[in-house]
Amino acid sequence: MRNVAALLLAAAVAGVASAQQAAPTPPPQTAVVPSLPDQKNKETSVRPSGTLATDAAGWVKTGTDKAGGGQKPPSNPAAAAERVSPGRGVGGSSRAPAPAPSGPAVVGAAYVSVHGVVKAFRAGTSITVVDASGRERTVPLAENADVYGGLKTGDKVVLRIPLEKSANGKSADKVEKEKPTKTPPKSKFAAAQTPGN
Repeated sequence: MRNVAALLLAAAVAGVASAQQAAPTPPPQTAVVPSLPDQKNKETSVRPSGTLATDAAGWVKTGTDKAGGGQKPPSNPAAAAERVSPGRGVGGSSRAPAPAPSGPAVVGAAYVSVHGVVKAFRAGTSITVVDASGRERTVPLAENADVYGGLKTGDKVVLRIPLEKSANGKSADKVEKEKPTKTPPKSKFAAAQTPGN
């Protein structure tokens, strides 16, 4: 009877020892450290410290399992593709981003240009324009604002709003008629492709 009890005790201790076996440690990895120009990059060997908690399969535990949302990454890529859900803004309604600025960049410009179609104009006081996105903007005019002659509703204009302290960046000091876009010349390639040349 004693032998059986000792044998059961030894089996229980062996079972506990095998259950407490540490998770496999990852092998050392090589990392390349970039250096300055004209110098060779440094290559070094990195051994993960094992300070991250891992499960029995070696996956790092991120703590999301406690919240009920964490999932173990699947070993099958096809299964992973099935579970991917669209991100924010995909498939839903979202606003289109604002259009990018057009035209050449002005370095050191101390003003903002607002392009639009004149909706209303009060001489010496303010001008209301509608930009390409449909947004209506009312801009006060500076005391000595330079407004081109013959301004009327429906004209395409460019308002210049200086950002200097004296102007406060709130009033336009110049209103000019928008110049029509130039049609680019026909390319030499297109001309070479035209029959008869």
